[in-house]
Amino acid sequence: MYKVWKDGKIVETPYPGLYAGITTMKIFGTLDCKSGMRAKKENRIFFHFWNDAVAAGFRPCKLCKPTKYTRAN
Repeated sequence: MYKVWKDGKIVETPYPGLYAGITTMKIFGTLDCKSGMRAKKENRIFFHFWNDAVAAGFRPCKLCKPTKYTRAN
């Protein structure tokens, strides 16, 4: 199960969403970003939508540069 930010709270779902975040750094990026893959599992959170990540106080990753319209591979 994945921790996903939805409607201002963390829920568990079987799907990770389009974006992955690192809670300790407040950064989010694509699911295949090398920076995100190095993060500890307990520090990861996922977002289905760009707006959810931004509303949670996360900023886009400077390495993978996710866009508002990134699609899962």
